[in-house]
Amino acid sequence: MTKKDQRQLEWSTRIADYKASGLTMTAWCTANQVALEQFKYWKRKLKPIASDMVSPTASFIPISVAESVPPHSASSLVVHVGHASITLQKGFDPQLHEKPSKP
Repeated sequence: MTKKDQRQLEWSTRIADYKASGLTMTAWCTANQVALEQFKYWKRKLKPIASDMVSPTASFIPISVAESVPPHSASSLVVHVGHASITLQKGFDPQLHEKPSKP
């Protein structure tokens, strides 16, 4: 990995952390000792790149429901992460996965 790639990865991680924090940009930069103008520069610079790639820090985390919901009260579950959302409809099979195609 080149130094440029490392720097982009570092700033992509920082920007993702900021977005997940719920803080204002100024508050996040202050709390993380990052210069606000430098943060804005990298946020602008990486915006076109971010739309073309999946976050390198993305991972899946198992979740569990603490309480059961009566079947008639909800027909789907919607999980929002940033601008993306995942909807699980009634009857969702957690074991379902795409089988690799044979050559």
